[in-house]
Amino acid sequence: MPRELSRPSGGRRRAAATAVAAAVAGLLALTPGAARAAGDPISAEPSAGAVLTTAPVEVTLGFGVGVDEGQSHVAVLDATGQRLTDDEPTRVGSSRLRLPVRLDAAGDYTVAYHVTFADGTTSTGAYRFSVGTGVAPAPLDDAARRASTDVVADGHGHGIDGFSAFLLFVDGAVLVVVVALLWLRPRGGRARSLRIDESRT
Repeated sequence: MPRELSRPSGGRRRAAATAVAAAVAGLLALTPGAARAAGDPISAEPSAGAVLTTAPVEVTLGFGVGVDEGQSHVAVLDATGQRLTDDEPTRVGSSRLRLPVRLDAAGDYTVAYHVTFADGTTSTGAYRFSVGTGVAPAPLDDAARRASTDVVADGHGHGIDGFSAFLLFVDGAVLVVVVALLWLRPRGGRARSLRIDESRT
């Protein structure tokens, strides 16, 4: 009869599980586009919640790390959610974005942004300021925030770059090799074989 392949011991199972968990963590770390925990602007003009008497001629956002201008998007929306300009922001220095804007009426305005950083991570958010009303802008609820960020996020899917794809491939190959070595590691001085012992058939 064919010899049954012995199952890996509990120690090997734990080692294999650890290797898989480490590889998955590595894959997640290498995947670009993950939300950046510290990716909110460190400076903004107009600032969030600002009450302005005159309309600004531009919006600027400053971040703590360098930004990828070609993969970053900023929009200014009116109270109905309409985008006020189709222009894309330009980079000032390495970590600031500037968007010229023309506001013709008093009211609350929303700044929405989807920013890609030089390291491939991203940040998406929105905030409001008011012009000519004399009162603070209405706060953004979850639905309004989601609708605002959809304006800058929709249609701007950023794929995995070539280098990151290569790293993902290497990580996957290492995972396969580690699991195979753990499975076939000699036990009791004898190497494990996947061949069927035909002499016992």
